[in-house]
Order: sequence, then structure tokens, then C-alpha cells
Amino acid sequence: MQNPEFSINHPEGTLQERLWNSVVMDYPFFGERPVEQSAYRQATRSGEFASGKLSETPEHLQNYILRWIAAGFTPELYWAVSLGIREAAAHARRRCKSPEDLLRLEDRMRRLGILAPNPRAGQLYKELQRDERGGAVLVDRCYPAHVVQLEPEEWAEFPQRLLFGRPSAALQQFIYGDPLHQGITN
Repeated sequence: MQNPEFSINHPEGTLQERLWNSVVMDYPFFGERPVEQSAYRQATRSGEFASGKLSETPEHLQNYILRWIAAGFTPELYWAVSLGIREAAAHARRRCKSPEDLLRLEDRMRRLGILAPNPRAGQLYKELQRDERGGAVLVDRCYPAHVVQLEPEEWAEFPQRLLFGRPSAALQQFIYGDPLHQGITN
């Protein structure tokens, strides 16, 4: 799949490349590659990006971005969805009236990628924290069992929802699985 606006012909990147790489740094796609979760790797990419050049974007990440473009997303829409997803998922859970409805929703969230298995689940990493005297201390933390690894193809109907309501409500309704409003015809 080729998109003429998304190519790597020059080190600073096109406008669209820079926008997509910017938002994917905040909401990365790890896939089955635990190395992409490393703080070192993310800091390296961020430093190169801030200095004006794009680090070489791994092929799996380029493909992920192209899948979002094919699903009708812009970098800004990807960012907005990623930013609001935790709150919208919590709202969708509160709407569930029965255990069966909650199971249906959990299955939907797995398909959407909101509850994706973390390739580093259960592994420890070191987190730097401030102690009560203002010093720094390393604390062992455990990677969570699930991470958000959205599946672009499952989100292709979401952009249409913005035609019928504010983004936060559209996101909550989409995650819950409400039917799309039928008021507009093409």
C-alpha cells in the first residue's frame, strides 16, 4: 500500500510523516516487539525527532500508520481517539447493565485493540521516583497485562460518528457498540 504523502525520501520527512510520527511517539504501536516499549528506544526517537530529523521508522510502524490512513484517520484524529480512549472505555463499562453485556463489551474492546495483550506482561522494569527527601530512587514496576494497541481496520467507521455528535460522546458510543446514526444519506 503506497501513499504519496507518506514516503521517506528526505531526513526531515514530509509534513504528514512528521505529524504521524509525533502522535505515534505518544501512543506507540508495539505489536509483538517488546523492544519498542523500551524507554531508551522511545527517548532516542524523540531526541532525533526534536532535532528535526526522523529516525528510521520501522516497517511495522510505517504499515501501522498506513493502515490508519486507509481507515480514514488523520494524525489529529488518531491523537484525539488515543487521548480519550481510557475515559470512554470506562464510561462504556458503566453503561453495561448485566454480566452478559459486560462480556460483550470486553470482547468488543479486544477486537478494537483497547485490551490488547502486552508482549511484556508481567516483566519488571525500573522506574525512577522521588523519595520523601527529594532524592531519586529506583523502584521495580511490572508491565501491565494489557496495553492499547488499536486495530485500525476495526475503527474505520468511527470518523463518520463525528458527523452526529461531539468527539467524546462519539467515542463512548463507538466503543460501547451503539449503531451509527442513520440520518444522513450519501
